[in-house]
Amino acid sequence: MRSVVMSLLLGVSLAAVACGPTPVNSEVEADSGELAQNSPHRVNPETLLDWALQRTQIQDWEGAIVNLQAAAEGFAEQGDEKRQAMAGAIVRYLDWWLGWTERQRESTESEMMPDWKSFGRCLEDETGHICGYSLEFVQSEDDEIEGVLLLQNHLDDVPTAAGGAYAVFGILAAEAVSPPLQAGESWVPFCERVDGESPPMMAIVQTRGYEDSEEYPEIREVWWANLQEESLESEMSPRNIRCFNPCPGGC
Repeated sequence: MRSVVMSLLLGVSLAAVACGPTPVNSEVEADSGELAQNSPHRVNPETLLDWALQRTQIQDWEGAIVNLQAAAEGFAEQGDEKRQAMAGAIVRYLDWWLGWTERQRESTESEMMPDWKSFGRCLEDETGHICGYSLEFVQSEDDEIEGVLLLQNHLDDVPTAAGGAYAVFGILAAEAVSPPLQAGESWVPFCERVDGESPPMMAIVQTRGYEDSEEYPEIREVWWANLQEESLESEMSPRNIRCFNPCPGGC
């Protein structure tokens, strides 16, 4: 179990970065931001959200931010505070990403990740790439949700001024995590199905009272990636899932 935990942690540390879905027609992509702003018929905010995720596939971060901001406004007009908060959280994520990557290309100094994006795990793809995909959790500044879980795919590796490289990801899917964490709850990335083959899973569990236990028996909700469909799936109060405590008794 310890070796599994360490390998997962190593995988997460190798994927320090960003976002993406399926490539789309470039002409449609080029027009999407203009459509959102100039069309006499308001574009559905879900469509704008889809456009934003598609833009990350071609690394058009500024265009994605424009679409997300318009989507947030549309969700607000619909009274959908949960989706509004989700779009806003992804905007913060991409805005940070733009600044971070610029500094990585120009500076040799290391930089800590912000607390609100310090949680995630790598997912191996069909070629054996340890971080061909990733699950990334981005906290929200809005009290309406805890944050957003992102399914991402590896797009590129970019050299840094320090001599290394950082990974570039596009966002394939995004789901709001709601309600916010309650007292004693925590995220854990070490979950699996009790019977049968299991995809890598992340869950919200009750950790209070189980600090010395090998497993967390109280699971609020569990998420996993469906890589064939390039989507996120979840289950509330699952009975056939177990989540491991990476440090029983403390690390």
